[in-house]
Parts: sequence; structure tokens; C-alpha cells
Amino acid sequence: MHAVHGTALTNHEGTDGARRAPGTGPSPDDRAQGTRSIRAVVVPHTHWDREWYAPLETMRLHLVRFLDELIDVLETDPDLPVFLLDGQTVMLDDYLEVRRGQRTRVEALIRDGRLRPGPNYVQPDEFHVSGESIVRNLLIGLTSAREYGWVMREGYLPDTFGHVHQLPQILKGFGIDTFYAMRGFGQDPDELGSQFWWEGPDGSRVRTEWLTESYSNAAVLTAASETTVLHHGALVRYDTLAELLGRMSPRAASGVLLLLNGGDHLHVQRGLPAMVEALDGEEVARELDVELRLGGLEEFRELMDDAPAPGTTITGELRYGRTHAVFDGIGSTRTPMKGHAERTESYLSGVAERLDALATLVDGRTSADLLRHAWRELVKNHAHDSISGCSVDEVHDEMETRFTTIGQGTRAVADDALARIATAVPTAPGEIPVVVVNPSGFARTGSVSAEVLPDLDAPVGIRRFGWLQREGVDLDGYRLVDADGRTVPHRRTPGARLLVADTLERRKELLLDRVDFVATDVPALGTAVYRLVPGADPDAAEPAARAGDAARPVLDNGILRVEADRRGTVSITDLRTGRRREGLLELVDEADAGDEYGHAPIPGDVPIVGADTASVALDPDGALRIDRRMVLPAGLSADRRTRSPEHVELTVTTVLRLDPGADLVLVDVDVDNPARDHRLRLRFPTGTATAETVSESAFGVVRRDGSIPDSNGWQDRPSGVFPMRRFAALAADDGAEGVQVLAEGLHEYAVDADGVLDVTLLRSVGWLARVDHALRPHKIGPEIPTPGAQCLGRSSFRTAVRVFSGASGVGHLYRAAEAFSVPLQAASRWNREVPTTTPRVATLGLAIEPAEVVLSAVKTAEDGDGLVVRVFSTADEPVTATLRPGFAIGAAHACDLEEQQIGALATDADGAVRIDLGPARIATVRLTPTTAGGGAAPRTDDE
Repeated sequence: MHAVHGTALTNHEGTDGARRAPGTGPSPDDRAQGTRSIRAVVVPHTHWDREWYAPLETMRLHLVRFLDELIDVLETDPDLPVFLLDGQTVMLDDYLEVRRGQRTRVEALIRDGRLRPGPNYVQPDEFHVSGESIVRNLLIGLTSAREYGWVMREGYLPDTFGHVHQLPQILKGFGIDTFYAMRGFGQDPDELGSQFWWEGPDGSRVRTEWLTESYSNAAVLTAASETTVLHHGALVRYDTLAELLGRMSPRAASGVLLLLNGGDHLHVQRGLPAMVEALDGEEVARELDVELRLGGLEEFRELMDDAPAPGTTITGELRYGRTHAVFDGIGSTRTPMKGHAERTESYLSGVAERLDALATLVDGRTSADLLRHAWRELVKNHAHDSISGCSVDEVHDEMETRFTTIGQGTRAVADDALARIATAVPTAPGEIPVVVVNPSGFARTGSVSAEVLPDLDAPVGIRRFGWLQREGVDLDGYRLVDADGRTVPHRRTPGARLLVADTLERRKELLLDRVDFVATDVPALGTAVYRLVPGADPDAAEPAARAGDAARPVLDNGILRVEADRRGTVSITDLRTGRRREGLLELVDEADAGDEYGHAPIPGDVPIVGADTASVALDPDGALRIDRRMVLPAGLSADRRTRSPEHVELTVTTVLRLDPGADLVLVDVDVDNPARDHRLRLRFPTGTATAETVSESAFGVVRRDGSIPDSNGWQDRPSGVFPMRRFAALAADDGAEGVQVLAEGLHEYAVDADGVLDVTLLRSVGWLARVDHALRPHKIGPEIPTPGAQCLGRSSFRTAVRVFSGASGVGHLYRAAEAFSVPLQAASRWNREVPTTTPRVATLGLAIEPAEVVLSAVKTAEDGDGLVVRVFSTADEPVTATLRPGFAIGAAHACDLEEQQIGALATDADGAVRIDLGPARIATVRLTPTTAGGGAAPRTDDE
């Protein structure tokens, strides 16, 4: 649980002019004339889930009606000074896509400060997306709001299902130093109060308003306190407004109360100004010494700025359901969809965006606008009800289509960037260059696949009609060599794909071979050139880890030995230390009577551990294949208290691969699931006698000891699971030896005192929400059937197990995660008739040092001027980050997260840029490359 402590505080920094709405807030003179000690700001608002219990287009109808009415009311009622648009901007985009004629009216209200969009683009989830995604959500939201005419810089996140530990630093990086939230706090509100600081691990802190009585605390006002009544389930409950004010006032040390007049999808409450005026004039308001006024979050903030600063600070992630549910089980809801989401985001941010930035250095062209469009569409899927998996089936079906569409666009950008980089490589007669690009900030060795065109005379890049592809050369007569002319083992797959390419120069159908090999020591964010040259090498072997034969199915690469037993579980022996770990990848199944929001156990349920049958074999390509069968109850009984007596057969196929020189075992898992209402997990006995895990969160790791707080009386009792992004690890006390489990889209794990880690593969449930939930027996949403959340049929998952020794810090965990989720890229040059591009910079490359400094983004700057590089420190002590470009730079500047320059950075004699980072610090740097001719590279805008 996060810590609470008293602290000596300095005055909170003031607001900038862009924060205030002209003519809507109380002036200093107004405040001076006030005679009541408690001031309550009534903020009209709505909370808009763009998709949840209904799909987007259904909700768009209601959004159009809502905004049509709101625009009319604001234009005709000058006494309604402001309306808060839920801290997001996407509502306006969704509205104006169909009501294009309303844009002038919308923009006029926004410029006047009466409609206030932003700072987010959508109300996000934070635990099941990357830190970079949270940044892009804010970047897109603020940019969009600015285009409409108003930027609200208030950290309003009312309904997000918990908050990551780095959010204070993220908010501060956008000039936001407030935080408004309902969920995630683990203290008693009457003891902690509702106003305090929340501090991130780097020391950044935001002034926090805990919405203890929900973001709907004043949703149904009347003109009299006695008739203002609200009974809203577990969120807020009172019989008079005086009761609510009497509950809130002792918690607000500032003497300023925030009354939120709105709720889920509520339209504007007509007559609100007269109601507030009547309530302010009542005798009860005078007796309570409360003054009520209308305003927005900025007006509330102005009053808070005049009040004494909070004397209490909390730290740590906010993921506790004491007063409002945080739904810790959403990490395992619809895991196949989460896997698709993570693949899409990793490719966009880790491959396409970085390759486009490198290609811009080559030829000055960028696809930044296409990438911004992809980010905008991706962030729409990161809304908290969407990416969490807790919506109706239609929502998630549409999300899958969006992920697919985003993937199509980003792959086109990446392929284009690879081709442009490859075009800078000269060719010799009869040779085929293969360019490997490393998207990571450190040198890498790993397996790559490149598509090769055997027809060396194909006029790719040339306008040519009537061209028919010839068979081309027989690449069996070619060998692959590195830059030093050494033969590199490779495997070729003839005719692997038919590609219709060269769209702008009269399409051409290309029959491509695929070449697989291990690329060695590819420079950070740089390239390595290999060549297919005539002349076979009879001594060249195909790349593969050393393996046993069919009678002894073993993987062995000289670092690790991987074996499977008759039960289908796996042992890994670290040949460097002799340490053997057994029982890995055990299957564990149990009943689940929960809903999309979380697992619910049933009384007396005994988990089913292990497969009923298993077979182990080596595949022809050298992979270890395990086929297992589990006989499981078909579902729950009719009363949902036991598992059904009918049984079905679930099959799991696991394929393990071990690359040469790797300490990482790649594990692909295919599940064919016919069972309902159950949770299936993979078990990893790490052999580490500790329950403390190190797991990835936004811009850093979180250490958890596996303990569960006493939750009697909580609205949402913890289920014993924890969130992770790409990995969770357990290490020995000295941190030098341990096991790291990596996964794509599997965001839920549990750990016991013996260091046994369970990662959830599937959680099959059939309801959006249920009121008979064992850990949360109250209504949280509509009881709508969601058969798609049962995840029936085939699902595929990417995981990996890494055994490490002699390690220090956590930088090595991130490097393994980068290698797992961001593959090396390779392409051959096809357009031999097109002259070789002369690169605008001498060489590519950008190394990030040391390992404790992690690369988050490399992108073309939003304004097109240079490259933006974002890193963060995972070290517990101050560290100097070194950015070592392989190209000359004319200038380097430190920036905030909005890419606004803070100050110039010096470069060393060797061209490196050094930045001193405190623990957990995020840093954004803009690099302006120097072209080969010596001048600064011009802007590379798409316009």
C-alpha cells in the first residue's frame, strides 16, 4: 500500500494564463468580499464513456443529442459559465465527424472558456498500456484542445481503474500539477482527508483532490438542500445536501469543496444557475458556513492556490479498492485482445516510428503524419472501459478491427522506411544486399527474417508496364556473408510470399523468398549490411541451437539446457552456474464465478493442477513441442456455486525455441478452450525463496512483496493478483540471480512465499458485471451477457522465460523485454535500377548508455524539426545518461513531454549528449542532425 507521511511543503507554483477562463472565475475582489469560511465550487460536467455497455456508434447518437443541447444551453444561458468535458477531447472529434456544421459554434464556446476540453484525448487505463501511450494520450489531447481554442491543464482522471506510480511526473511534464481521482486510494478518507500531495518516485508531486464521494457527488441538485437527495450505489449516498457538505467539509483542509454536477452520460442540468443561487441563499448554507458558486476546475484551483498547502503526502501506485473499486482482475479479461493491443503498440512505437525517424536521416522524408494518425486511433482503444476488456462484445470486436487497421498502416510505414534505408546501400553485380536495422538503443544479436527478390532484373521503382516476373536466380547457389566477408549460416524458404508492390510505378507481382539467420552485434539504432553472393559454402550450417534427437528432445545452446518431462512441464538448467529449475509451465485451472471486472472464487473449489496427458517432441526446425490435454468441467452449475459435472477437453500446444547465445527461452502457447467460467494459468516455480517481484509499469518497475492488505469492509477486496506490462521477475536477495517471465498481453500474475509465479493465460467469464461477485457484492454496471469474454476456441500467446545470473540493477530486465517485444528488422534491396540514395547524414546509429537508462521513444518531432528521444532511469541512484549519435548533431535541447524546449544541452568532443538523471527520472531530448553538407537538417514536415 502506498505510504502516507507529513512533510514540510513550499507554496504551490502558480497557474499560467492559459489555465484561466476569461470572465468565468471569481475575481480577487470577489474572494475578498466573501464572508463564509467554506467555499464550494459546483462544476457542471458529464463523464463520457465513448463505448462501454453499448458500442461506439450507438453512443455517438447520444453524444450528438448531448452536445446539440449543451451548445444551445450555453449560448442562451449566460449564467451557466462553464461545462467540463470530462478531461478529454475525443468527444468533440466524435461529435464533429457527423455534425461538421457545428464546428464554428463549438470553437466559439471553447475560445470563451465555457467548454473546456483536454488534457487527455480519452479517459485512459494506465496499467494495461505503456507509459509512452499515456504520454501520447496527453500529447494528442492537448494538441487537439489547442486546435479547438482552449487547453485545460488539470489532471482530471475521475474514473480510471487505479493509477500508476509515475503519473505525477507524467502530469508535471505537461505543465499539469493537479490530480483529481476517485479510485485507487487505500486509506480511510476521514483519516487521510481528501486534499494532499501525491508524489512520484522521482520526487514530482501533484496537488490531489480525492473524489471521496465520487465524480457524481452533486449530480442531482435541486433548489433546496432538503430535496437534494442522491443514492448512487456504492459510490455516493446522502439524503440532503447538508449531509453531503457535512461529510466533505472535515476532509477538505483547504476549506474548498468540489461539487461535481454530472455523471455517466448525463446531459446538462437545466436551471442549474438558479438552483445554485437558491442553495447559496438558504439558511442551511449559512449555518454550515458554506458559500456555493458555479465554476470549473480552474476556478476551484484558483481558490485552492489561495489556501494553505496540504501537509500530507502519499507515495506509490494507487490500486486499492477501499472506498471505490479498482477491478484488479481486468488484467486477465480478454487476454487475446490485450495481446493484439500490445503487439500493435509495440510495433508502432518500437518499430515503425523509430525506423521512420532513421529513414528521415537518410532521405529527408517522413511519414510522421501517418504515425500520428495511427497513435490517435490506437489511443482511442486505450479508454479505460475498452482496453480493460469490460465492455459488451460488440465493443471489443470493433477494437480488434481497429488494431488490425492500425497494424496495416504502421507496417506500411515500417516497410517503406526499411526500403528507403536499404536504398542507401550500394549493390554490386550479382549480389543482393540484406540490411538489418536495430530499433533498440543498445547493440543486439538476434534472429532476423528478410524477404529477398530472386529476380535481380525486376524493375522495382521504375514505371514499367507489361513486366512479368521471371524465376530469377537460384539462391541455393548463394551464400550469405557479413561485412567482413565471413559466411553466415542461414535458412531459405523459396516462394514464401507473393507481394503486389510498387504501387506508384505500375504494380508488380513479386514472388519472394525468405532468408532467416542470426544477425550479430547490430549497432544501436543502426544498421548491419549482409550480402547474398554467388557461390555456395558447403560448410555453412543452418542456424539453430544445439538440440537432442527425437528420443531425447532437448534444447541446448551452451548457455541453457531446456528439457520437458512426461507431464509436459519444463526444466531449465543454467549451464553457467549449474542451477536447475523444474516444473516450469505447469497448467493450473480453477473455477471463476466472476465477471469482466474480476475473478470470483467459488467455495470449496480445488484447482486442477497439471495435464491429463502430454507428449513431447522436437519439430523439424529444432523447436521443442509439447502437446497437453486437460479434462475440465464445462462451466459452472446453474446456481454458479459449483463446477458443472459435464466435462470438456482443453488442449494446449507449447512450442519452445532457444536461439544461439540466448539466455531467453521463447515460449509460444496455443490454447483451444471449450470450457466456460474458469481461469487458466501458467505456473513458474522460480526456485527463488522470496515473494518480492519486480514488474514493469509505466516508465519504471514496481516492487511488490505479494502481500494482500486486510480488506474487510472494502468496496473491492483484492483478489491476490497484480498487474504487469511485459515482465515480472524474482531475484535472489543480492539481485544477481533469478527468473524473468515475459509475456505479450498477459498482464496479471500472482506470487506465493516460495517464489512460485502464476501468470494468467485465460479468464473465461460470460457477464459484463454481476452483483453476486464474492469479492465485490454490489452493482458496478449493467448485468449484460458477454459470451465473447469466455474466450472460447483457439487463442495464441507469446511468452518467454529468462534465467539470469551475475546481473545488477534492472536495466537487463528491460533489455530482455525490448528484445522480446521489438524484433530486429531486415530487408533486402529490390530496386536495383534506381540509383543508390546518398544519405543526408554520414552514418546512422544512436546508443543509449548505461543499461539502467531505458529508451522509450525515438520519433520525428511534432513540429518536424529534428528527432525527439525519450529515456528514463531505472537506477536507484543518480545516473548520467549518455546519448551517443552515430551522426553529427547541430544542436541538442532538453524538452518537456510536450516537446517544448527547456534548455540547450552541451555535446562532448565525441558528439555525445550527457544528461544527469535522478532516480526514476524521465528525460526528453530534441536532437537536430547536421546534414552531410555541414548544415542543420531542414524540417521534415509532411506538408
